[in-house]
Amino acid sequence: MDLLDTITKLWAIVIGFITLVIVLAKMDVRIGVLEEKIKALFDLWNKK
Repeated sequence: MDLLDTITKLWAIVIGFITLVIVLAKMDVRIGVLEEKIKALFDLWNKK
């Protein structure tokens, strides 16, 4: 029963950590896309 009590107390922390990892991974991808778009924009602007 002691192991079951520990698991029930820590499940929210584990779910929160997994959610944090997923959100940070998605944010990293989106920031990479934004960097590429800004780079392309500056390249177009400088060619003008």
